[in-house]
Amino acid sequence: MTVFVMAQREETTVLGNVVGLYVKLEIDRGDSGRPTTYFLSRLKGELRWVIDAKFGPDGYPHYVHGFGERLSSARMVIKPVSAILDALALARGLAEEIGEEIPLVLGPRRSVTGPA
Repeated sequence: MTVFVMAQREETTVLGNVVGLYVKLEIDRGDSGRPTTYFLSRLKGELRWVIDAKFGPDGYPHYVHGFGERLSSARMVIKPVSAILDALALARGLAEEIGEEIPLVLGPRRSVTGPA
């Protein structure tokens, strides 16, 4: 797993203002030689990371929604990936509180780009 971007993000949507963490990552499962790309979000107060978009190794869009879109059923990442992202958010100061079943509390506004 390679995390390319982890940042605090704020956007205005049809449902109003959305604030939380945004992640772009790739997971290489070794079966195709190319990684699957994911765009994730975890909004302020949420308990889990949600998959906003997923693109297969060939670029095929399996699932595509905008940052923090919660109108349709949310797809969550698996617990081991969540644990890594939670730890990274804490280590980088992007979150003050985050973890399994712990609502997200954002830290001071910062971003982390590049492989982590």
